[in-house]
Amino acid sequence: MSIDYQAVHQALQAQLGEHAVTDDPVRRFAWSTDGSYFRIVPELVVRVNQVEEVEKTLAVARQFQAPVTFRAAGTSLSGQAVGDGILVMLGYDGFRKLEISEDHSKIALGAAVIGADANAKLKPLDRKIGPDPATLASCMVGGIVNNNASGMCCGTAQNSYQTIDSAKLLFADGSYLDTGDENSKAAFAQTHPKLLDTLTQLAKETQADEALSQRIRHKFSIKNTTGYSLNALVDFQQPFDIINHLVVGSEGTLAFVEEVTYRTVEEARFKASAMAVFFNMVDAASAIPPLKTDAVAAAELLDWASIKAVTGKPGMPEWLSELPEGAAILLIESRANDPDTLNDYTRQVTEAIAHIQTERPIEFSSDPAVFGRYWAMRSGLFPIIGGERPKGTSVIIEDVAFRVEDLANAAADLSALFLEHGYPEGVIYGHALDGNFHFIITPQFRRKSDVEQFDRFMQAVAELVINKYDGSMKAEHGTGRAVAPFVEMEWGEQAYGLMKAIKALFDPEGLLNPGVLINDDAEVHIQRIKESAVVDDWVDRCIECGFCEKTCPTSALNMSPRHRITTLREIARLEQAGEQAEAAKMREAAQYDVIDTCVACQLCTIACPVDNNMGMLVRKLRSTQLTSTAQRVLDFQADHYGSVNSVLSTGFNVLSGMHKFTGSTVTGAIMSLGQKISSEVPYWDPDFPKGGTLPKPVQFNEDRPTVVYFAACGGRTFGATPKDPDHRTLPEVMTTLLERAGYQVRVPDNTRSLCCGQMWESKGDYKNADAKRREMIDALEILTEGGKYPVIVDALSCTKRTLQDAGVNYTMLDAVEFIHDELLDKLPPVQKKGQVALHLGCTASHMGVNDKLEAITRAFAEDVVRPAGIHCCGFAGEKGLYKPEINASALRHLKEQLPEKVDEGYYANRMCEVGLTRHSGISYRHLAYLVEECTRPSA
Repeated sequence: MSIDYQAVHQALQAQLGEHAVTDDPVRRFAWSTDGSYFRIVPELVVRVNQVEEVEKTLAVARQFQAPVTFRAAGTSLSGQAVGDGILVMLGYDGFRKLEISEDHSKIALGAAVIGADANAKLKPLDRKIGPDPATLASCMVGGIVNNNASGMCCGTAQNSYQTIDSAKLLFADGSYLDTGDENSKAAFAQTHPKLLDTLTQLAKETQADEALSQRIRHKFSIKNTTGYSLNALVDFQQPFDIINHLVVGSEGTLAFVEEVTYRTVEEARFKASAMAVFFNMVDAASAIPPLKTDAVAAAELLDWASIKAVTGKPGMPEWLSELPEGAAILLIESRANDPDTLNDYTRQVTEAIAHIQTERPIEFSSDPAVFGRYWAMRSGLFPIIGGERPKGTSVIIEDVAFRVEDLANAAADLSALFLEHGYPEGVIYGHALDGNFHFIITPQFRRKSDVEQFDRFMQAVAELVINKYDGSMKAEHGTGRAVAPFVEMEWGEQAYGLMKAIKALFDPEGLLNPGVLINDDAEVHIQRIKESAVVDDWVDRCIECGFCEKTCPTSALNMSPRHRITTLREIARLEQAGEQAEAAKMREAAQYDVIDTCVACQLCTIACPVDNNMGMLVRKLRSTQLTSTAQRVLDFQADHYGSVNSVLSTGFNVLSGMHKFTGSTVTGAIMSLGQKISSEVPYWDPDFPKGGTLPKPVQFNEDRPTVVYFAACGGRTFGATPKDPDHRTLPEVMTTLLERAGYQVRVPDNTRSLCCGQMWESKGDYKNADAKRREMIDALEILTEGGKYPVIVDALSCTKRTLQDAGVNYTMLDAVEFIHDELLDKLPPVQKKGQVALHLGCTASHMGVNDKLEAITRAFAEDVVRPAGIHCCGFAGEKGLYKPEINASALRHLKEQLPEKVDEGYYANRMCEVGLTRHSGISYRHLAYLVEECTRPSA
């Protein structure tokens, strides 16, 4: 049946509003990817923040018979978070409930809560949620429960199936059920008696069929996410208990999960790890059975190919190169709540496998610095392989499970398949305690023969896993489309028939995520495969995993780095295919989303497992877009920067005076008119600061220790805002503070003319950016008298850019570092503030000074509030003056997180502080103000 998606679009907009629904081709394509190897472009994308919006969307879907796919973080690896028709995305503001019960035994979580955020709240209580997937820092609860995702430690005992207490569900027919509420269950029983009766009957029949029930129990004795959770039919009799557990691992095909309540599990306080090196995989695998005790929390296996992949890489042990060919490693971790029990556990482990010869002695360490290096091998494996793969290839991670006693032979067989089918780069690693192997291959999908090669490989894997070892084709990544053709092969006709009956019972019209988990198309796993077109070295390693989305300040506004890269890859594919007109059309349409609104904060590089850098690519792309007129303007600014900087400061003083006498309406109208004349005119805001001033040079005195102080552009251009209680500029405060600590302060005579070059680099003008940086370095070197005196810079972004490349032949420190390292002991607090806010921004993260920022603030305040989920303010230097929507989106949750009594906030970058002040409603300033005020001598 043909679906009129224009009519669907109009109906959804009428129900949800214009901004909640889009059919924009660029954004639809951007959201056509998840962590898998599939590319499916939806017809419409809907962002929802309330369950009522999902209900309205489903009503429209039923009206037009349009398919619906639910998407949380989109980190899924099997293609279950992409689909045709309507893509319903969890928005960035809703479904974030997080409530812990009084006895800490349960936690209620909205579908959009990130797993690691839930654990952060539980950690002080020595509790955590059971599921522990490797993507916990990025994936959302909705995805965790729908995939029955697990990880290194939870196994089959603490996954979502075992720890779910209740769920709030919205079904395809628009009905709602809270399995933890008796009234809700009673109401559902009144409206859906047939569904409940059918479920009850299915459970009775399954339990009465001894062969089938034994088959189900056997399949779930090891990790298994292939198909539906049929164990619900043998583990429970009551229909609501069955529903509660059928939803786990259902991948959005049975219901929308609004909220889940988990039973929390214990988080051990003490940990120790050991690296057991065996001469071969057989010995390593034989060590697993005796390790399946309470003494072992995790045992991760690395095969010889994995060891070779990490050998010689930064941070890896040097002795890896000395291991004999065929060696295998088990990373073993024990956990306990007291040191004595931990010591007992490690002793038990050593004794349990003492009969197996190892290449080196097994020694446990409880030092995080030591065992952190052990686990770096495990965590480093994926980024190393993903980062070093040939350009244009994909990264596919599959996960299978075997009985523990079959591990060694299964590993040998899998390795043989890699060679047989042309994937010699394949490696095997995984959660050995649970018989769970992950394997990585890096195929390309440019030609039909590439796809056919991959198909032959997957068919061989299925034959091996299912028919030879009776294992699981999917252990913890969900069925999706990748394994849907093999579900019946793994389970058999009878069990597969049960699954089809369950799907038809909950979604008789087949609207929810069709084609996922249940699919009779034997080739769905090799259809609609995404191509990884070559774009640029900065991003060609991208695997589109989505880890960057949590920290990107524009994710909620429009796109994250993943979406920008996805879009650029399609433009590149079109160009490489000779479709120049289509490529040009898409490039133009994507300009705002991909280029103009990327703040180039480079937080994506911190989150990215393969070190992509979208920020640097955007700057490179901007350089190609500079017109000759724009370049002349930038050249003029660089050549006359002293005058330009003075004019800017004076201009903001004039604006402040104009606003004082004419009010916001007139001032705003004048600025709006100016914006129409020139793009260099900023938007108007009543909280804009006055102009800044320069530090005043002092008489040189050789008897005092000397520092060279450089006032960066932000602090000397922008002074106090109307909300700031102190109207001194940052250079004045820094000079006062340094002199109070006993330092003589030297400043350049031409400070106004000097700049690190950041404002030019952000526009892609590397010529002037690098020249200004060099000019600044040379001018400051003269004042250091050949490196005799340290240089202090008062803006983190300026310090970072100046130090990012070679050429600084003297000590340069950011003010944060100098205050922490040198002034805290010299200037103890005379008084302390009560409760203050602290921003930890992108540059602070890049420079690794977050701990120092917090230590300084805590030294001078009784309590420090750090608003959660804000990793970058989105002001992006001067970009916040011209595209305020970025700053507004990045800080949309700031004000609501600040307690009422907090009226001051601190950071260490003036432009960021301007944006923070604007959207918090309180004064944000450099923390030098805090230190100066709290160390003033008492009267």
